[in-house]
Amino acid sequence: MAHVRQVSATLPIIFTGNPRTLVLPGRPYTRHDVFSSGRPFHGRLAQAPDVSRVWDYGIMTHDVDNRFTLPLSSFIQTIVVNPLKKFGGECIKYFTNKKALNGLQKFQYEKEEDKTWLCSTCYYVVGMVSNYIYYGGTINEAIETTLRNVCTMVVEYESESVCSGIISHKQSQRELEWIFQHRYVSSEECCTQFLGNHGCQDFRGGKWVIDLPPVQNMDGTLISQNILSTNSTKIMNGESINQTHDILIENDISNRTKRHINDKDTHISKFTDDQDIIEEVKDSGNSSQFLKKHVLKVLHITDPHYDPDYQIGSNAACHAPLCCNNDSGEVMSPSDAAGKWGDYRYCDSPKWLLENMYQHIAENHPDIDYIMNTGDLVPHHIWKVSQEDSLDIIHEVSDMMLRYFPNIPIYSTVGNHDSAPVNSFPPPETDAWSSFNVQWLYDALDEQWSKLMHQDVPHTAKYAGYYSVLARPGFRIISINTNYCYRFNWWLLYKSEDPGEVLKWLTKELESAEAADEKVHIIGHIHPLHKDCFQQWGLQFSRIVSRFSNIIRGQFYGHSHYDEFRLHYDINATDIPVGVEYITPNNGPFKHLNPAYRIFYVDGEHENSFRDVLDYETWVMNLTHANLHDDPHWYHLYSARHDLNMETLLPEDWNKLVKRMAEDKQLFDKYYRYRVQDSDSEIRLDCDEYCQREILCKTVDGNKLIPNKC
Repeated sequence: MAHVRQVSATLPIIFTGNPRTLVLPGRPYTRHDVFSSGRPFHGRLAQAPDVSRVWDYGIMTHDVDNRFTLPLSSFIQTIVVNPLKKFGGECIKYFTNKKALNGLQKFQYEKEEDKTWLCSTCYYVVGMVSNYIYYGGTINEAIETTLRNVCTMVVEYESESVCSGIISHKQSQRELEWIFQHRYVSSEECCTQFLGNHGCQDFRGGKWVIDLPPVQNMDGTLISQNILSTNSTKIMNGESINQTHDILIENDISNRTKRHINDKDTHISKFTDDQDIIEEVKDSGNSSQFLKKHVLKVLHITDPHYDPDYQIGSNAACHAPLCCNNDSGEVMSPSDAAGKWGDYRYCDSPKWLLENMYQHIAENHPDIDYIMNTGDLVPHHIWKVSQEDSLDIIHEVSDMMLRYFPNIPIYSTVGNHDSAPVNSFPPPETDAWSSFNVQWLYDALDEQWSKLMHQDVPHTAKYAGYYSVLARPGFRIISINTNYCYRFNWWLLYKSEDPGEVLKWLTKELESAEAADEKVHIIGHIHPLHKDCFQQWGLQFSRIVSRFSNIIRGQFYGHSHYDEFRLHYDINATDIPVGVEYITPNNGPFKHLNPAYRIFYVDGEHENSFRDVLDYETWVMNLTHANLHDDPHWYHLYSARHDLNMETLLPEDWNKLVKRMAEDKQLFDKYYRYRVQDSDSEIRLDCDEYCQREILCKTVDGNKLIPNKC
């Protein structure tokens, strides 16, 4: 009869079976060969026969002399392949059910058990594979086949070549093997990181703190930023904090917030005065000659995802991460054919679309003072992109920008798609760097960025893809590499404490800027409050923003492809907004959006300039019209201050806008149209009350370690 033992009164972990298995290392020392964790299991999996549930535990069979009784070559067959075959038919039956598959593809679940099924499958497979590699195995044909089958069942791409390309990518295999061999990675860590937003718990990362310099009081005394308030301590420990109001229905500004913004009354009134200047600059068409020292005109371009293989008339309705290529399959109906200027479905930008956009900008905005380029130049060929492909595209897009904007400084960041394998950014301070690095990418970016900026890039760009430059006297631009917070960068499994030392470096740069009385703009690819930037990193970034909110006057990102913003709140007084993340929409049409770009108007070079964002406007091209008439037309979609009726673009006014949109559905519907770039494909879909609340809550609740505001 099998043994059954509860090994902990507090942890629901049960070991069952005959005493033949050694649990290694740092796990309860016992000898039982079939055991399970107390996480929720989908009913089908729980009832599957002869399935050893070994998620988080390193298991090795042994005899009385602690010698292995099963060679590693057969371990994977016995522990992984055979059990998967046992319940594989049930898996395939479930995942090929069209209704269930559609729900999983969109990560929308009618039943909670659908989430559990996805997570259970992940825990099961990852646990077995990671244990096997940790104890000396390699990704052989058996594992490759297993992972490829699971990939085909779970992800949304029906094309076998996609999963084959992802799973069989030799560089990816080598990197994952190294990670699993040099650090024990539990299935919980892995599945939480990659599926944390889809029902498999939150991806928080370990507990760690960035040391911040003290703040100097008016009387000269110092206030330490490393002695946290009671609330901050709870946040750091992962404890929940009761929120006393819902920001979406609370209308009153707290007295503390009023005091906070009253200190800046003089500056707020200056904002209103500047609006007349901004309008004159817009009307004049040349801020370089007209009042240049008062207002700077800044172009933000991001996520062009240039696809050199885009093919007019190819299949735009394929089952892969990217379509509109010669290898995208047969065109089944005329409506599935890719248009000349792009497609609302999963298609990236043809070269002529980007050239048309650059030409339009150069002709209609000849007065741009500088440009922000926030990455993702490379297409969504995640299963077949190579280092050579990435470098060719980076060079070609950079040359295009130089051709159309030869005399304008362009400040750039690196996107997650710009590396190969995609999303792979090993931290340079780790042992892994000697064997796995992206020096090839950082060297190429250093060369291109120097040409685009018309000056040498600091050495940190070649070290980890970030840098800091003085753009103008008293005005600093800091480019951060946010790929080191991205959940799909698997190197976070090896090191999650400030990978790349981005935040440590950023803090030092801000401290120096503060001492020099400089104002700062931060640019990056993934905004730190994005759901895919892991929570502990985002929390530490929020602490930095809170500490240096007096000099951080703007943050600019891309990645989401939507026209959005996120709010940072003071880490110790969470009702006070202290920063805004401006998220510019993508330059291409990928996933149902119109191509777009954005123009910012920034407080310029005059006495006591705060370098704040005074206004912005988004320009778009309607893809339907362009393809029907072969006539791309770029038009001004909206201005933030005018069309959203905002007094200023200070954080407090963005906070007020969120509250107004919660109460005024007509105002929100207008914002929603702007958010999707006036896309014909998206605006026909109604954004109901649930959708409205979800969008607004994301705006104020970016980091789940900070008390919820919804």
